[in-house]
Amino acid sequence: VMVLTSVALQGVQAGVVSDFNHAERCKDSLYMGTPPRGYLSNAFKKICQRYEDKPRYATVYDPRRHIPIFSAYTFKKSDGEKKVDFPWMFEPQLASEKSSSNMEPFPQSTSMHMNFEDTQAVLEDYADVVQYERGQLNPDEHQADPLDKASTYSLTNVVPQIREFNLERPPGGRAGVHVVGLLLH
Repeated sequence: VMVLTSVALQGVQAGVVSDFNHAERCKDSLYMGTPPRGYLSNAFKKICQRYEDKPRYATVYDPRRHIPIFSAYTFKKSDGEKKVDFPWMFEPQLASEKSSSNMEPFPQSTSMHMNFEDTQAVLEDYADVVQYERGQLNPDEHQADPLDKASTYSLTNVVPQIREFNLERPPGGRAGVHVVGLLLH
């Protein structure tokens, strides 16, 4: 099952790419290999989300607003449990094209965040926020493999989500991120 998720907004190598179709295995995340079109700005970054040297899913990211606007991934039946013991990660290649194309855990030093806080969300963006928390466009519960689950813990896969969406679960599942989602068979 392919899943495409997008957030409504107003107005190289694998990692950051110019075209998902030319990124190694990244187009496998897209329904019939078709990349998103129509609402894409040249300022948006297309990211082939890589973890442990393997493409995991595709994201279109707005570096100015520090949020993803589109995510495509393959749904993999899992136990439905969240993997809460994994550190949040960032995308080094958004800060510098010469950096690694693999997501990496945030450095322990908050001063290191200054190297990339202009191009993507950082942990401090969600610190001391009462009403919102991190909502994943590609939820870890939609992945079966532990490394695929771990790859969902990148802040390029996160939008601000009202806390109650995770607390008030509907019968049989999670309320999810406040996005438009489409399941394709």
